[in-house]
Amino acid sequence: MTPTVLHRSAEEIADRIDGLVRELADWVDENTVVVGVLKGCLPFLADLVRRLPVPVEVDFLALTPFVPDSGRVRLTHDLRIDVEGRSVLLVEGVVDTGFRLDYLRRHLQAHGAAEVRTCALFDRTDRRVLPLELEYVGFATEASFLVGFGLDHRGDFRNLPAVVEVDLTELDGGDPMVRERVRSAGRPEVPK
Repeated sequence: MTPTVLHRSAEEIADRIDGLVRELADWVDENTVVVGVLKGCLPFLADLVRRLPVPVEVDFLALTPFVPDSGRVRLTHDLRIDVEGRSVLLVEGVVDTGFRLDYLRRHLQAHGAAEVRTCALFDRTDRRVLPLELEYVGFATEASFLVGFGLDHRGDFRNLPAVVEVDLTELDGGDPMVRERVRSAGRPEVPK
């Protein structure tokens, strides 16, 4: 059983995003398109692009969850910006098995992207099935299940400013006290 614990504070996340921006500075230019994978990337992508030193265009892709026992996903929202001949920074909240990432990279290359690099807030290399490397990683993690800062459990907890490691079995149990513990762990204490 995994305890409900703060995995990364809002301050740790902000500091690491600053570090990623420094790493990206030599590659990102005004011709770069930043493509976020909905919905888990939203806070991360927003903080990242606001700190980039050059203007960039932003677009989004969305996929269905994996169809059980198939390993298949379906694109539910495609690009609206033409990426042909352009560099694309693909932004994910979490990368684990690599199946979604592989699908998305191939999709962007089929749209004619000159180069596709990936930036993920969390990289779960211990779960990687496809041997994919990420160019930019916020944090490597072996956490069992994470919520907060865009990452959710059935649509809940995305708006937490920090990231919390939780026991998925406990969350699925529906105990309101578990949900309250998660919310408390993911919110900083308010000074009185």
